[in-house]
Amino acid sequence: MKNINLTRFIRSDLVQYEEYKAVPSAYDISEQNQVAIEKIDKLDANESVFGPTKNLYKALATYKGYRFYPDPEYKRLRRAIGKYVEMPDNFIAVGSGGDELIDLLLRLILEPKDQVINSPPTFGSYSTSTFLNRGVLINIPRIKDFSIEIEKILNAINDKVKLIIVCNPNNPTGNLTNINYIIKILDTQKLVLIDEAYFEFSGKTVLPLIKKYPNLIILRSFSKWAGIAGLRLGYLVASPYLIRQIMKIKSPYNINVAAELAGLVALEDYKYQERIINEIIIERNTLYKGIKKNSKLIIYPSCGNFLFVQSNETLFLKLKKGFQQNKIAVRYYDSALTGKALRITVGTSTQNNRVLEIINNI
Repeated sequence: MKNINLTRFIRSDLVQYEEYKAVPSAYDISEQNQVAIEKIDKLDANESVFGPTKNLYKALATYKGYRFYPDPEYKRLRRAIGKYVEMPDNFIAVGSGGDELIDLLLRLILEPKDQVINSPPTFGSYSTSTFLNRGVLINIPRIKDFSIEIEKILNAINDKVKLIIVCNPNNPTGNLTNINYIIKILDTQKLVLIDEAYFEFSGKTVLPLIKKYPNLIILRSFSKWAGIAGLRLGYLVASPYLIRQIMKIKSPYNINVAAELAGLVALEDYKYQERIINEIIIERNTLYKGIKKNSKLIIYPSCGNFLFVQSNETLFLKLKKGFQQNKIAVRYYDSALTGKALRITVGTSTQNNRVLEIINNI
C-alpha cells in the first residue's frame, strides 16, 4: 500500500475528536455471554424490556411494499402522530431516532461558532451534534439535586446563542424541570429544544405552550414506550415554519418503511402500549422503594423508565463487579458531575428482583 497521508483530507477538528461511546449492543452482550438475545438482561440503555406490540411482527411479516421507497414526506405517519399529540401534521417532522433530529436541527440553525446552552449531566448527543455542526457548547452544570441553574442559563444568553436544550425528564437523572423555568427560557425568544423522549413515563409535557411560543421545539421518541429502539423512530413538534425548514434538509428517505410501519402500528395499538407503560411505572416505583432501603446508596426519584443511583467508590466497584458477574448490564457513570453512579433501566419484575438481590447482597 502506498504511503499517503490521509489525515490532510480530514477536518482538522475531527482528527483529534473522541467519538461518543455507546453502551455495548445487545448483539455484543449476547455473543459475549453465549445466551440468546431475547434472554439477556440488558438494563443499560433504557430500551423497553417488554418489546413492541405483537401485532407489529405480523404487520412486518405481511407487508408487501418493501420493494418501494417510502413516502419522503411521511404523510400518513405524520398524520397519525399529529392525532396522537393533538396537533396538525404540519407541526410534525419525523426522523431516524432522536439523534438524527437533533443533528438536523443543529445543522439547520448553526453558523460556525454559534453557541448552544446545555445542562449536564444529560444526554450525550447534544454535545456530539453541536461539535459536528461546528457550534460551541456552553455547559452550565446542574445543581446538586440535578435541577437546571436557571439564573446562570439566563445570564449566559448572548447574541451568539442559537439554542437552549433541556432534557425533560432528564437522562440520566430522571428529574423534571420546573415549567416556570422553561417559560423563562422561552421568553428570551431564543430557540428552545425540550427533549421529551421519556414523556410517556412522566405524563408531563410542555406541548400546550407550542402555539404561544413559535421558538419552542419538542423532541419525542418511539424507542422507549413503543419498544422499537432497533428500528429508530423519533419526531419533532414545532412551528410549521421550522418543520418546513427541517423537511428541506433531511435526506429524502430518512426513515425506512419498516420503521414507518412500526410507528403506525404502535399508535394503533396504544391501548396495549399504555398497559405496558403503566406496568413499567409500577415496577419503577417498586424498584425505587427497594433500593431506597439501602442507606448507603443515594437514589433519585425518576420520571423516566430508569433509576439513577449514587454510591461511594468502594460500593461502586463492588456493585459493578456484582452486576457483571451476574451478567446484568447497567450503565455506569464516574465524573465530577455525576459522582460514582449507576443508571438502571426498569426491567421485568424478575429482572428487578435480581437487581435488588445483587444490591442487597453487596
